[in-house]
Amino acid sequence: MMATSKTSPGSSTLTFLARRGGALAAATLASGLGMFCGTHLQAQQPNEGEVPTEPVLPSRVNLLLNFEFADAYLTPRGMIVQDDGLTFQPLVLGLVNVYKSKSWLNDVTLVGGVWNDFASEPVSKQPPFGSEPKTHWVEIDPIAGVSFTFLNQLKLDVTYTAFNMQILNIGTSQHLETKLGLDDSPWLKQFALHPYFLFWKELTGKATAADVPYNVFLGEPGPGSSYYFEFGVTPGYTFDKWGLRIEAPFRLMLPNSDFYGEYYAPSSTLGLYEIGLKATIPLKFIAKGYGNWNFHAGFRYQNFVDENLQGMQQFNAPGHAVSNITQAYGGIGIFF
Repeated sequence: MMATSKTSPGSSTLTFLARRGGALAAATLASGLGMFCGTHLQAQQPNEGEVPTEPVLPSRVNLLLNFEFADAYLTPRGMIVQDDGLTFQPLVLGLVNVYKSKSWLNDVTLVGGVWNDFASEPVSKQPPFGSEPKTHWVEIDPIAGVSFTFLNQLKLDVTYTAFNMQILNIGTSQHLETKLGLDDSPWLKQFALHPYFLFWKELTGKATAADVPYNVFLGEPGPGSSYYFEFGVTPGYTFDKWGLRIEAPFRLMLPNSDFYGEYYAPSSTLGLYEIGLKATIPLKFIAKGYGNWNFHAGFRYQNFVDENLQGMQQFNAPGHAVSNITQAYGGIGIFF
């Protein structure tokens, strides 16, 4: 998904997520579900003095809500959709566990939901940028996927997303993400890295502004749908006394040459890298009957290595080439 900038000579299209994620907001879900599941997804035990009864099994149908504010709308692919005012991004996910076993395949869970983006500063519904009418509703993305857990430590997530933009007559793009993660905490304990590898494919349309300079300056089609690979780790530490968890995610994104195109320069093997810091703490003063609540806050820094990613920011919110960006964010997560 792409947004036409204040100074761009034509319209374009800008990306979402998954976020966190978009694709599932992986960092949000991994830390959020991990934190919640420790207290919520357990059979209830009788209190002291009570006559033991048959334990109440945990629900196999759950709901995750995440409400997040940020000082910019920044996608995992480096698209700066908005850098003016605040952005509000609510996420609603339903999780249905359809299989659970102690065999080599431990768990199969279906996931479905929707993600939205709202901007404090309205954006034009049609090009050119700045024209009336305008809207605060920037985007809505449906999410559907399935998650498999193998051998207790390996997790495979396959997720479909579509970026349905509500601004500047931007078309909808569709994508498929396949992510394999390893829970290395049985071996590294508190120093676990939680490494993962993912493959992200554009099914239809473009999730970046790669085709826009070709359309605007050359009057010809740009690169078609493409893909990228990503490697990442999410080391962290939990302070048990308060339940506070600190994480320091790091990831490398390796795009195919058509993903960002080669209008500005030959493509780079490394498209971008991202480092961040995130703190999550449970809100224990809220009764468990209202779900498991947490508060999280953090920042992320993205460095755009590929010169084509830098150059296409002239068609995004900055309106000129950008080599890096920092984003601050915070929000509330609720798990039922």
